[in-house]
Order: sequence, then structure tokens, then C-alpha cells
Amino acid sequence: MNLLFRLIRILILARLRPSLNPLALSSVAFRTWPTDLDINIHMTNSRYFALMDLGRTELMLRTGIVRQAFKHKWQPVITISTMRFKRSIKPFQRFTLETQALFWDEKGFYVEQRFVADGKTLALALVKAVFVGPHGVVRPDHVCALVGMKTGSPDMPDWLAGWTDIESAIEARLAAI
Repeated sequence: MNLLFRLIRILILARLRPSLNPLALSSVAFRTWPTDLDINIHMTNSRYFALMDLGRTELMLRTGIVRQAFKHKWQPVITISTMRFKRSIKPFQRFTLETQALFWDEKGFYVEQRFVADGKTLALALVKAVFVGPHGVVRPDHVCALVGMKTGSPDMPDWLAGWTDIESAIEARLAAI
């Protein structure tokens, strides 16, 4: 694993930080190291997605979802993701990765992840995450109930409607090939 030391840091910090509600914002600070760079001397595209894995891990640790995942033999899986890069992340630059669940439907959680520095969004990603267990996809409302979440999902943000339409179109295309 190319991010082993960052993962160890996430595991330690998540235990030291307070618990979170599954809808709360999680923030993790990072710095761009030379091993994160591509030929253009800015953070390579693939590193964004690898760091996003760590951001979601931190959120799952602090909400108690990881405990339930181990107990029930669930695996978190990303079913679709998209990212918009706005500004490059330069060598040695400090930035924060903000991770927040926006809402969920009957199959998965929709999570927004933002790379932020100096009050500016550098990149914005949206992912749909599911938990897969021995009997298939685990319903998000079941996951939330196990971690003490008493309320249902927030409404889907209006700006997200088009993205879920694209998700359906891609699913239909995959079924056709």
C-alpha cells in the first residue's frame, strides 16, 4: 500500500478525535509530498482518489461504521465517482480533505469530498458508496440504524439530480454490454 503511513495516521487520529454523526463533516489535513506528484509537478490524478479513500475511512471510523462493518463482514465499495479538478495541488502544499455524506437511497450513500486550501476549493468529488456483505448490498438505513442514527436520509440536493440520471444511464449501458 503506497499510503501506509498516512493510513496509520488516520487510524490513530480517528481514535483521538470525537465521534461523529454519519451526516457530519469530517476534515483531514494533508501535505503534498514528492511521491504524490506527476510529470507536471502537481498532485497526480490517481492520488486524489487514494486520499479520498482515506477521508472516507476516517469518517467511517469516527461514526462507528467500521466497527459494524467488521462485525457483519461488510466491505465498503465505490460504485460510481466523478471529480472536477479546479486548481492544482502543488509540491509540499498543505490542504484539507473534507468528507461528508449528503444523502442515501435504498442502495447507497452519496458522499461529497472536497480538497480545500486557503479557503478555496481545489477539487470536488462525488462518490456513491455501498456496503457489500455476505448476502449482498446492505441497505443504508440498516447501516445508519446500527450506528444510532434515528432520522432518515436528508433530501437529495437539487444539484445532484442530474448526476443520479447519469448514474442510471451508465448502469443501463453496463447491462447492455
